[in-house]
Amino acid sequence: MKTILITATRGVVVRNILRCGVLDKLLATNAIRVIIVIATRVPDYFRKEFEHPNIVIEELPDKLYSKFRKFFIILFSGLVYTVSEKRNIKYGGVNKGPSKKSVYLLKNSVFSVISKITFLKHAARWVEQHIFVEKDYDHIFEKYKPDLLFSTTVYSKLDTILIKAAKRFRVPSISMPKSWDTIGRLFFVAPSDKIILNNATMIDWIIKEQLFKKEQLYISGLPQFDIYKNKQSYMSKDAFCERTGLDKNKPIVLFASEGCLVSWDEIYLDDFIHNQKLLEKYNLIIRPHFNNFNEKKFESYKKYKNVYVDDQNLRVTHMFVDGWDVTRSNMEWLTEVLYATDVVLCFMSTFSLDAMAFDKPVINMYYDLPTKKRFTPMEELYKFIHYQMVLKEGGIATAKSGAEVMKVIAEYVANPSLRSQERKNTIDKFCYKLDGKSSERIANSIIENL
Repeated sequence: MKTILITATRGVVVRNILRCGVLDKLLATNAIRVIIVIATRVPDYFRKEFEHPNIVIEELPDKLYSKFRKFFIILFSGLVYTVSEKRNIKYGGVNKGPSKKSVYLLKNSVFSVISKITFLKHAARWVEQHIFVEKDYDHIFEKYKPDLLFSTTVYSKLDTILIKAAKRFRVPSISMPKSWDTIGRLFFVAPSDKIILNNATMIDWIIKEQLFKKEQLYISGLPQFDIYKNKQSYMSKDAFCERTGLDKNKPIVLFASEGCLVSWDEIYLDDFIHNQKLLEKYNLIIRPHFNNFNEKKFESYKKYKNVYVDDQNLRVTHMFVDGWDVTRSNMEWLTEVLYATDVVLCFMSTFSLDAMAFDKPVINMYYDLPTKKRFTPMEELYKFIHYQMVLKEGGIATAKSGAEVMKVIAEYVANPSLRSQERKNTIDKFCYKLDGKSSERIANSIIENL
């Protein structure tokens, strides 16, 4: 029996790898034992869910770094420096505020230079492997003698330490970004032997900037989208509206929050409801984001008729740092929501792809509204490399005002096929294959390397 170590440091990873079919397909061979490695306390419900004769769950203590070590982590990470990371430093990201101007200027000047020197990337990886030798989790390799490490989050501290240990124990490793939109952010200081990508859009970039070779790359698709293709039946609109309290005679507009990245997004909802009079013609579904779900910021919208706040179908726990631990029933419900929706409103978000997987029209709010809250200018928000590539496909309408949003909604409701071909092109490019077999491709890539 072969033994595979699988890391699980984020709820999104548990969804994509452990609950969408990859784990099931590995276990189906009946010749593989899986050790799920988690750097946090594992609650009973999680252990019960993954109770299986060929599954072992290992809790590992989180490693704490000194300021000296953190300095080199930041320095090495900056050896890949894109407009995406520049924006994060200047304006802040999820759960992280903007840097001081002096810090931003220093980092920007340093990273802009060192990221162009290829020799430093090779040197950083040598230092990481031979100087910063971290044996904290070596006992896992000694205890289970794994045949392969599957690292599911390329930037995670746990994954980095385990990949370095795998090299020392001569255990092959395969890694995968936790999401398609994180691949272009930072330098992989401890690269695995091979990497699985969700799509082919970043192949040339990852070869040039991350120093991988083409033969080290696999393309899988998005495993969480398998449920979209494989689901056989959906609720009727009458049944959906009865469950959600919406008007079956009105089109449905879905507003998907971007959470902490656009933490002021309720001002857009206020504008749609009070100034644009959206509820006079449409139903409105508000879907909170998991990373600030506990703030209950959309609670006040439940008082409106024909508004459904979809906050009962997201499991948020304290198990993972992203706070998310989505269930299979949560995923099934999202497919019902997307199927019933006529138009999706969101900001720069992977949710745009979810909508387009159902050929649903998508409108991105590409304008600022006055707010006293901390915010990133929309022009900057949309500069992320991965999302610029999405927008270039033309499948998403970008509105420059609330009035324009309303105009485009009306156009889409009257003719849902508008931009349909562009949406299909986007899905073909960024989802690789929407055939329900992404999990199978990931599992096969792993088995192939055992």
